[in-house]
Amino acid sequence: MAKIEIEREHGLGSVDEARAKVGSMESKLNEKFGVTFDWSGNTAEIKGKGVSGQFILDDERVTVRLKLGMLVKPFAGKIEESIKAALERSLA
Repeated sequence: MAKIEIEREHGLGSVDEARAKVGSMESKLNEKFGVTFDWSGNTAEIKGKGVSGQFILDDERVTVRLKLGMLVKPFAGKIEESIKAALERSLA
């Protein structure tokens, strides 16, 4: 099982502002990879076919932790780059 962990500072000053900004990213990841986000406070459980993990927001940063199953493992690099690019677009 492959693991991906991405941390990025958002510089927005609050969790609420960061959450508002990542909303568009959430729908694009759902569209592109079929993942869902189940929010509880500032943490979302991410689930999809061959993918599970967490999306965590705090006042300073966004953290994405994913576990990739065997079928998705060969695409780990592409998935990581897509998430990084989506974070850059959403939080810019």
